[in-house]
Amino acid sequence: MQVVSFTENLLDQAAELVIINCKYERKFSPLLPIRDIDEIRKALQPMIDNPGVAIVKAGTLQAFMVTGHRFPWKGQRAVIVPEFCHAARPDDLDRNQLYQLLYMNLAQKWVDGGNSLHVIGHLAHDELLKKTVFQLGFGAILAERLRNFSDITVGNDQPIGQSDDVNRLVDIQLAHNSYYPHSPIFIIKSTDRETIASNLREHIANGDVIFTYSEGDKVKGYMIAGKSADNAEGFLLQNTNTAQVKSAFVMPDIRGKGIGTALLQRSIQWSRDQGYDRIFVEHETANFYGGHFWRRYFSPYLYYSMRYVDNTVGSK
Repeated sequence: MQVVSFTENLLDQAAELVIINCKYERKFSPLLPIRDIDEIRKALQPMIDNPGVAIVKAGTLQAFMVTGHRFPWKGQRAVIVPEFCHAARPDDLDRNQLYQLLYMNLAQKWVDGGNSLHVIGHLAHDELLKKTVFQLGFGAILAERLRNFSDITVGNDQPIGQSDDVNRLVDIQLAHNSYYPHSPIFIIKSTDRETIASNLREHIANGDVIFTYSEGDKVKGYMIAGKSADNAEGFLLQNTNTAQVKSAFVMPDIRGKGIGTALLQRSIQWSRDQGYDRIFVEHETANFYGGHFWRRYFSPYLYYSMRYVDNTVGSK
């Protein structure tokens, strides 16, 4: 086997490997759309000039990994390898070692470039790859999950409404954003009221719906549903007929009363009525309350894992 730089002449074989791995994931996640080789090739094409490595045996690509985007995050410089930027032949008995070699070659380039946060997206049911990523020092940070439109039993008849009154919604969104900096999530989100109002107006302008639970004139729970974005999370779902839960929060004093379940049921009904094929959600794996809720009603198809490298190593 040879370890070589990833070049354009390997694009077709790389896209084929990604498709093979996605087909394997569909055995466990049948709601995952089928993507064709041209779509994967088109997604990989812009990454050709980024650092990439391949393992070739007798002219046949066995495994590859290509750098995706680099960006500032959590006060560090980060690099991500999306789920379509790496793959290995599922029948190769040395997949564990292949992935270790791929990462070892690329990680040095990333660190030399001052990138101390390394993120990789990997299919949820590739157990060997999950183990390998863990061995390499990564830990899960995000999960993407799917479900069908089967109804959820709601224990109580909770009155769920729908609102596009931004002034009524700012306080609940502010409470949501203020939740994230605390343990164990530790993510900073904007608490500027005008920024929050602008984001809500953008959801409404995009055709998203905002379901609410209110007590008196105060919104105490909400869920935003809409068409899955075609240029953000959920690459394997982009440009497909997929709905997404884009944001949700229930105030602490009413948790455990079925409000979140009732909001999700309304979102499922709406998505089904709109003719979507599936609904998905992305959430932080460290989100104690939200994570438990989403795991109850959705099944994973993708995880993002992250490794932090000492940022005093390598050149800046």
